[in-house]
Amino acid sequence: MKNKILAIRKKTRQGDLVTLSQRIIEKLEDNPNFPNLPPALFELKKVIPEYRTSLVNAQGREKIMVAIKNNKKEIVLNLLEELSGYVTAICKGDKTLLLSSGFDVTTEGNATLAPAIEKLEVELGPPGEATTRLKNITGAIAFIHEYATEPPGPNTIWIYKGTSLSTYTFTELTSDKRYWFRVMAIGRGGQTSYSPIVTRVIQ
Repeated sequence: MKNKILAIRKKTRQGDLVTLSQRIIEKLEDNPNFPNLPPALFELKKVIPEYRTSLVNAQGREKIMVAIKNNKKEIVLNLLEELSGYVTAICKGDKTLLLSSGFDVTTEGNATLAPAIEKLEVELGPPGEATTRLKNITGAIAFIHEYATEPPGPNTIWIYKGTSLSTYTFTELTSDKRYWFRVMAIGRGGQTSYSPIVTRVIQ
């Protein structure tokens, strides 16, 4: 049996998104189980009042107001999915930890495994930028893109960005410095798999 976060897009009514988001913000902030919170939490905290206002304004069904509401809703959903990926990676199926995040949790008997990752591409861009990219990855619902500034070991500190995309561009890296990169894929059942580690000297 596998504990996982309940799918947000399919199970949550738009009016309930405000309540769910506020609960998640309250539970994750200052929660020692979830260090290094991703920027998505603070972006969610900022956009929720705007989404709440858009719900009220759209009650008259005016097309412009409805479009604004739908746009805000999509932003909220994307941020919640990013946070869901982060929480899933931290909790590794632990129901108590999952519940402490504020997300709704379900249990599945047959979970879908995260795909095996055979290759990670790291493309250098303008000075201070590097893009991590996975190709032909199916079955994953979220990705954690990570880099370290020292050779990987048991005490290495990884800087990460959670996203629903298999590609991410890191910026503001230090030129002429070596970095190590990896990506975690998260399957629908909460299982995870890591890519090989790739090292590059930043331009």
